[in-house]
Amino acid sequence: MKKVLALVLAVVLAFGMTTVAFAANKADEVKFVKDSGGNPILYTFDDGKAEFVNSNSDLDADKEYFIQLEGSYTNDKKVETPIIIDKSSVLNDVKVRCSVDEGNGYIAAKPAFVIKKVDSLNEGAEKAGKLVAGKKFGFVAFKTADKFQMEDKDFEMTITLYDKDGNANESAITLDGTIGYGTSEAKTFFRVGGPVVSFDDIDGEIEMEFGDDKAYFTVNADGQKDLFLRLDDSDDALEDKYPEASIEIRYFAGNNKTFRRSGELKINADMVEGKDGKMVAPFIYENNKGKLSVCKDAKYDSDKEAFIIKTNKLGNYVISDKELKVEEAKDDDKKTDDKDGAEKNPDTGANDFVGLAVALAVVSVAGIAVAKRK
Repeated sequence: MKKVLALVLAVVLAFGMTTVAFAANKADEVKFVKDSGGNPILYTFDDGKAEFVNSNSDLDADKEYFIQLEGSYTNDKKVETPIIIDKSSVLNDVKVRCSVDEGNGYIAAKPAFVIKKVDSLNEGAEKAGKLVAGKKFGFVAFKTADKFQMEDKDFEMTITLYDKDGNANESAITLDGTIGYGTSEAKTFFRVGGPVVSFDDIDGEIEMEFGDDKAYFTVNADGQKDLFLRLDDSDDALEDKYPEASIEIRYFAGNNKTFRRSGELKINADMVEGKDGKMVAPFIYENNKGKLSVCKDAKYDSDKEAFIIKTNKLGNYVISDKELKVEEAKDDDKKTDDKDGAEKNPDTGANDFVGLAVALAVVSVAGIAVAKRK
């Protein structure tokens, strides 16, 4: 009997200790981590690397920002203990709310709690001294919008933390400034960095490089107005749609990418192995609002291993080692200049439709013959 009572007592004590442990894993108070001047500490992340951002600086468009949190727990003896916020359960009794007084349309994702692992830190993040590489930390995260605006836009946003009773704590912060993109000054030859490109003082032909040797555009930019020129190289939805193909994305973002004059766009693309084992040109398509069509203006230069397109508007291009299903544009008045009237993917090795036309003609003649016999 004594052994049974001892076992019951042990279970009760263990359960009590577990309850305390769980309670300690919830924060009574959560605040924003601030520097010595009382300013919140912001970070961005690049492949797990935390990069310090001055909270007084303007924000980049199309970027996610993280504001670090710290918490504490007060036990029954009124002893306050700091808590590392490394799991979402610590924040169960806390809510985050925000109000945007200006620039609401330029905040894509409103502030929300996230737990994020820090793989490494840049020099600024190390100097801030609040994060440790290899550990998880709690943040309030928000994202600025990607609206391709040519000018910086003002914004003002207040973020407030509330306890389980709906009381706001004293750690509310206000962020204000501008949201915009970086700029690039055009030169005779230059790599586009900031997507807002200024062509002031340009009176002749220039060559622009996009990405790291991914695409080039040569054009006479005399008198050219500012343009939004950014090359994006990923489209997860499209890549998931064609898992059997090796796809490269070359999308020129935005809606302000048309030049006054036509130029030469060169998109580097390695040759691929054809069905007969020989090296041939890959396939190239244009993506217009989610619909793929053959890029008929593209010519493949096997010596340069690149597609050459004469154009004044930079579009959205998809390069594939395999032929993809496309949606042909409906055009009843479409004319064919080819002698055989076939539609081809220029210089890409795509199949034409001559064989299909011949087959249909044979079927038609056969049908007439059968009808006459009847």
